[in-house]
Amino acid sequence: MVSIVVPVHNAEQYIRQTVDSVLHQTYTDWELILVDDVSTDHSVEVIRKIISENPGKRILLFCQSENLGAAAARNRGVEEARGRYLAYLDADDLWLEDKLEKQLQFIQKHEAAFTFTAYEFGSAKAVPTGKITRVPRTLNYKEALSRTVIFTSTVMIDTQKLGKPMMPEVPSEDTATWWEILRKGTIAYGLNQPLAIYRRPANSLSSDKKVAVRRIWNLYRNQEGLGRIQSAWLLLLWSIRAVVRRMMDDVVRTHLEAIRRFTVLQLGFLGLVLHTAIYAVFWFRILYPELELVRYNRKGENLGVGLHLYFRGHLLILLIYFSILLFLSNSSGSSRMGYLKPWNAFSSQITSLAVGNILTYFQLSVMKNWLLPGWPFLAMTGIQFVIAGIWAFLSDVIYRNVFPPRETLVVNLGGVDAKETIERFLTRQDKFQVTKLMESESMQAIEKECLRWYDCVVICGGEAGQRRELIEYCYQRFIRIYLIPYIGDLLIQGTEQMDLFDTPILQLKEYTIRWEVRLIKNVGEFLLCLIPALVSLLLVPFHGKMKQERCLGRNRKEFTKYGLGFWNVLNGTMALVGPEAKEVTRAREELQKDKRASYRYRIKPGIIGLTQLYRSADTSEEDQLKMDIYYILHYSLHTDIKLLLQSMRQLSK
Repeated sequence: MVSIVVPVHNAEQYIRQTVDSVLHQTYTDWELILVDDVSTDHSVEVIRKIISENPGKRILLFCQSENLGAAAARNRGVEEARGRYLAYLDADDLWLEDKLEKQLQFIQKHEAAFTFTAYEFGSAKAVPTGKITRVPRTLNYKEALSRTVIFTSTVMIDTQKLGKPMMPEVPSEDTATWWEILRKGTIAYGLNQPLAIYRRPANSLSSDKKVAVRRIWNLYRNQEGLGRIQSAWLLLLWSIRAVVRRMMDDVVRTHLEAIRRFTVLQLGFLGLVLHTAIYAVFWFRILYPELELVRYNRKGENLGVGLHLYFRGHLLILLIYFSILLFLSNSSGSSRMGYLKPWNAFSSQITSLAVGNILTYFQLSVMKNWLLPGWPFLAMTGIQFVIAGIWAFLSDVIYRNVFPPRETLVVNLGGVDAKETIERFLTRQDKFQVTKLMESESMQAIEKECLRWYDCVVICGGEAGQRRELIEYCYQRFIRIYLIPYIGDLLIQGTEQMDLFDTPILQLKEYTIRWEVRLIKNVGEFLLCLIPALVSLLLVPFHGKMKQERCLGRNRKEFTKYGLGFWNVLNGTMALVGPEAKEVTRAREELQKDKRASYRYRIKPGIIGLTQLYRSADTSEEDQLKMDIYYILHYSLHTDIKLLLQSMRQLSK
């Protein structure tokens, strides 16, 4: 049972609304203890009338004989409490109807002794203003001293673990009580979901900043026994946090995901700035002096004075280098610091740096009209590799500390094996913490569960109508969704909107790659594969006959694959990047099992591709088909470049 303690003093105009918020709780095993602190209005009469109107509810009224303050009233209520859990509620505040239910589940989930929740500010009439105070996942004594984030009307305590705490009769007695509990080593757990409304009348005492500062200072000095210097430092931190919280609540705290993305973007951006700074050192000390020298052509003829740049020219050189690294890092994925595992981020960075430095070497050699010495670039690349390794792991540490794994609810609507989905998410426990799986429950139960404290919901399986209903339900309530798609979902992703009538029409083309893009792709891949094909031909005398295999190609035509496939790119039967080339017998078996496998043969198979890069031993045939279809529907030259860089990243591991 939960014992709810409410101190009452001249709350006639608020108390009925406050009690109603308790009466409407979805969790019903509670007792409401109201302690009147000698009110001079009609608070007692209003409460007695509420009790008479609700004879089946355990609503208790205790009247103090003299006015002793809120601390004494709360202590009287705590003494009378009979429940295991103790919850506090001020006479002018309100609870959301599922406050007790969610907080009890939260306290049991974490086996916590002390919990509190986020809350929303309300007007004098308790109308929510939309301004929400968020709370940390955990709070210890040291952290609590510099941030008064625990709101009394959100606190719930397990008395079996902490006993019945009594509040001292001092200003800000609630804060003093929380500090005393935490000082003994208890960790407070914060449920970052607003479950209470903090009514703030215009003449609220707590809105007086001078009074608040004086109270906090007195708590530091008199209640906690801290020295002046330490108290002043903590008060400074408290003031900064209070100002930042008030200024940034609406802009930052309610847009946490935007902060997450911004932080990740800045980590990658700062890494590129570091690499550009290293290049700048080599540029000014070695490379530019080399380019300033007199230039000669291949015949030894003097071409005159070398390169001479002013400030803007130097700036342009550095900007070009930074832009090359930026493009390559975005293509290889190394800019996604925090999302990638450290080793993946590191391998992506060294791939980007290697390619970028090679391009820059030839760029500067053209400016010199002769090949530059290679050792400065080798030295620079080595230093950058070391910095990239340190930065990749440091960024991962920063990201993990700022953004813990998302608590995840997996919903299986039927027709698939949810264990496979869970196993995939368990491979990224740094990003996802699978908390619960729902499979056989009703849609009403699933929707209710989605409203709990989960950071995201994973949806897999189910019929189209069920999926659409749950997606719309979550989207309306700002719940993040991860959807395991069907092949039909991927096809819809590849559509193009046509504005022909007064309603949007989606067009799914039978072939999505335009002819001019195919031409550029074919020419570019021919040039890239020319040297590897010649090298493979030269190696045949040493390794015997080149391996041959009959595969199924575009439009399901058979062709012979030679070696790794570079010769097939030259003769037009394969592409450098594309769906995986399937051996004829295996391909026809897959077509018999699933006619949708024919989708992958709309373009030429490739040496590398999504399936080849990301397939594991546990990847099903359908998932491989999904990756091939996704590539076909979302094809672009940028996608090919990205996959080429990612394949180089894997080779560098």
